[in-house]
Amino acid sequence: MNFERLLQQAAKALVDLDAEALAAHYAPEFLLEDIASGNRITDKTELRAYYDRLFSTPEIAFENVNFFSMGERAAGEWTWCGINSSGIKFSIRGASLFIMGEDGIREEILFYDPGPASE
Repeated sequence: MNFERLLQQAAKALVDLDAEALAAHYAPEFLLEDIASGNRITDKTELRAYYDRLFSTPEIAFENVNFFSMGERAAGEWTWCGINSSGIKFSIRGASLFIMGEDGIREEILFYDPGPASE
């Protein structure tokens, strides 16, 4: 499998705010761990719901998305922008660590400071 191509397609789905396309890039058995929120997701239905909730943030955008692979290990950075529940614009830099497999993304761990989005 071309991991670099798969990651670029996943990055495009993230920028396009396409939960269905993004979830399709994960392996049948996977783990997405959002360290800040404590979410551990291993089910595609839950994964799509997680992204649907995230993508419903007012004026949501993912910018500066850059994913790259080093064999079966991969990493990426991104900026998450939107308007929080107090009506204040926020911009958060984050990072993802991946383990790739022939069947897609097997593991993704997200790191970011959620403070600005929830303040």
